[in-house]
Order: sequence, then structure tokens, then C-alpha cells
Amino acid sequence: MIKLSIVFGAGFFIYQRLRTNELWQSEVLFEQLETLFYSNWKSLFLLFTMSFINWFFEILKWQTLVKSVQNISFYKALSQSLSSHTLSLITPFKVGEYGGKALYFPKNLRKKVLVLNLIGNLAQLLVTLLVGLVGLYYFFTHFNVTINPHKIRRIGYVVAFIILAFFSVQKMKKSAYYRRAILFYSKLEWTIKFKTLFYSLVRYLVFSHQFYLLLHIFNTGIPYPTAMMLIFSMYFIATMLPVISLFDFVIKGSIAIYLFSFVQVNELTIVLISTLLWFLNFALPALVGSYFVLIFKPNYKSNP
Repeated sequence: MIKLSIVFGAGFFIYQRLRTNELWQSEVLFEQLETLFYSNWKSLFLLFTMSFINWFFEILKWQTLVKSVQNISFYKALSQSLSSHTLSLITPFKVGEYGGKALYFPKNLRKKVLVLNLIGNLAQLLVTLLVGLVGLYYFFTHFNVTINPHKIRRIGYVVAFIILAFFSVQKMKKSAYYRRAILFYSKLEWTIKFKTLFYSLVRYLVFSHQFYLLLHIFNTGIPYPTAMMLIFSMYFIATMLPVISLFDFVIKGSIAIYLFSFVQVNELTIVLISTLLWFLNFALPALVGSYFVLIFKPNYKSNP
């Protein structure tokens, strides 16, 4: 119910902002789309190329992590990454990704594979949080942000959630599985840890600059530093919400509308950008991944 409330709440926020937007019922919408798809075909090609680079490093990151338990080819890493991404679209926090990847491996390796996938996602999360904090600091120090009582209450809910999560983690630390996972991580080669974090940073910079490129294509006129700080803030806030990936563009769109309203960017432009990025980085790879889901054969064997 919480997840659905977030999705419908964000969708209603976007609807409210667009309902009175004159551009929604004018030819400007079609002019914007024509600008993107016809007048800027080089930029459109660059957008697709950046999506390819984004997923290239995600696949390379997975291949690097799995190397600690089993050597796999880049093609196998590709099939595992894209098929599990397809499964993750209908689950919050990409939970489906964990089971999808684990099924490709023998039973005796699956627990390690789950931990490796968690390490990869935590590395991406760490980059998002660290860079996002810089963006939020810039946002609050450069814009006149007023918080009403309702927002304070919501912040209180978030703080309460963090406190509960902290105590849950403390309780989890006492479990044998947690200790084995930490021991497994500590034994990983430092080169694997470094590469995982580096690939996560490269991916983050790529899809962040995709957003900026679209802002540039639509002639928003926002200075580069300001745009990037707002983009970093958007990804930080969106990461905190437990949303099904299928509705990712709705959440990011609603957050972006709020943040970019401080620099007078039209709501319709933000919705278009969020939707296009979702299609390039989520929907399109999921379509490719559906092929690997169809030809998938689970590994029921155990390695000696």
C-alpha cells in the first residue's frame, strides 16, 4: 500500500501540474518532440550511445564481481544482467534481479551470487548517496526552500523509518548469515571492490549527463553546475523511495518537476525527459532482456 500510494501520489502531482499547463494542449509539445527526433538526430544517437555505455559498465561490473566465484564470458554476464533486469521491473528495490541472477548458477553458489549482487547494488547506492548529498547541499544553500508542516511530518516518517532500519540492521548483525556475508566480502580482492565502485561511478555520471543532454536539447538554458546539482538531488531523493521499477519514471518525474521549478523549467519538458530516459535505460533493456528470459534454463546442478 505504501508503494502504491507513492506511485499514485506522484502521478497525481504530475497530473495537477500539467492540467493547467497551456503547452499540453498546444503545438509546442509536438515542436519539442520534433526538435528531439528530427532536428537533433546526432544528439538522439548520442543518447542511445550513452544508454549502451551505461549498460556496458553494468554488465562489466557484474562480470567482475562473479569472477570471484566463477569465470563467465561477457555474453553470459549480458544475458544474466538483462534478463534479471526484466524481472526486477515488477519488484521494489530490484528484488527480482537477485533471484534472476542466482538461478543461472549451481545451487551451492547461489548464496554467494546473492551477496555479490547485493555488493554491486550497494556500490551503486553509495555513489548515488554521496554525490546526491553534494547536490542537496547546493540545492538548499542556493534556493529559497520553504517546508510546510505536512512536509515536516513526512520527513519525520522518513527519520522513523531510518531508525527502524538501523535497529533491524543491528539485529541482523547477530545472524550467522550476516557474519558469513561480511566474511565473504572481506575476502574479495581489493581490485574487484575498486572496479565495482569505479564502474558504478561511471554509470552514474553517464545517465546523469543523459538528463543534462536532454535539458540542453530542449533549450532550458540552465547553467551546467546548477543542472547537475539538481539532477544529483533528484536521484538521491528517488533512491530513498521503495518504488517498483515499472513506475520509476513517474517518481523521478514528480521529483524533477519540483526541483526544476526553482529554475523555471516547464513541467511538460521535465515529464518528457523523465519518460525518455526511462524508456532508454529501463524499458528498452527490459525488452532485450525478455528474449533471454524466454530462452533461460535454470541451473539445478551443484558444483563438486
